[in-house]
Amino acid sequence: MAHPDELAALDLHPVWTTAEDPAGAFDPFRFEQRMAAYRLMIDNTNPADRFGADNRRNPLWGLAFQHQWQFRTGRLGAGTRQDGRIDPDSPWGYGNYALCVVPWLAAAAAGVVPALPVADPPARSRFRYVVDGVLPDEFVGAVDDWCAYFTLVGGGGPADPEPARRALWKAHKTCLDVVVGVLAEVDTAPWPELEVEFLRGWCRMVDYLWAAAWPTDFDFMTAHGLDVLPESVLATREDVRALPAKARGNVVNVLRLATTPRWRYHLDLLLWKRVMRTREARDRVLPLLDAVFDPRPENAAERRRLLGHLLRP
Repeated sequence: MAHPDELAALDLHPVWTTAEDPAGAFDPFRFEQRMAAYRLMIDNTNPADRFGADNRRNPLWGLAFQHQWQFRTGRLGAGTRQDGRIDPDSPWGYGNYALCVVPWLAAAAAGVVPALPVADPPARSRFRYVVDGVLPDEFVGAVDDWCAYFTLVGGGGPADPEPARRALWKAHKTCLDVVVGVLAEVDTAPWPELEVEFLRGWCRMVDYLWAAAWPTDFDFMTAHGLDVLPESVLATREDVRALPAKARGNVVNVLRLATTPRWRYHLDLLLWKRVMRTREARDRVLPLLDAVFDPRPENAAERRRLLGHLLRP
């Protein structure tokens, strides 16, 4: 596990150190239970120190940090920060369900975590969840992809972390493809339309991260992933303008992605996937992604590198 002093400095620390492991059943509509599920999956996927003696290279850290951001910023429901209950009608809560319960079920099938019953949602919802132990059909392929991930990392021994990252991102994308399809069909009111637009755009941005096998280990997340997203729900354009410069720039890019025509989005993603074919390009993902989304004189050299990677046979 990451060094206790490093964890203690983060707002993740209290829930990470006090949440009780699921026992008897896993209730995914409680914030603490989802965090405990992540902790178990992280703790139990480091055989023979595959991801280092302190497990800091484990790529599952990114999901835990993302969930903490959703909790901290009120995106899991109006009362979640007070009582820990996740609103089953929260769009972000549903998206995280796909990235917590689905991998949990795969981890259970792989013997990584206990095969506990998954609790039903506390009320009827606009979204489809596990009910009476039955997984919605749309998530079956995602469970298969997560099973492939847990099988890969179960071998143990220090190893190149990139194959694990790529397997994780494949499963991650399969989950979010389901989420994107559902969001296009359901009525998300009373959540602000701008916030839902941001979520749709974020799902598209994640496709760029998937293509690059974006690092999601402890060190990368704490260095590059904790101050890049908005700390409040976005209701109006004024909320966007009021953000700190770094988060505002990212939010503007994500919202622009959300409204990009599908043909243009798929074309741009196809080109980005071509750029990311090589390990050399993936190792430079930070400056190359910056060159794509924020072209300016200072990153002209990176834009030339983009072109070189794109044209390479």
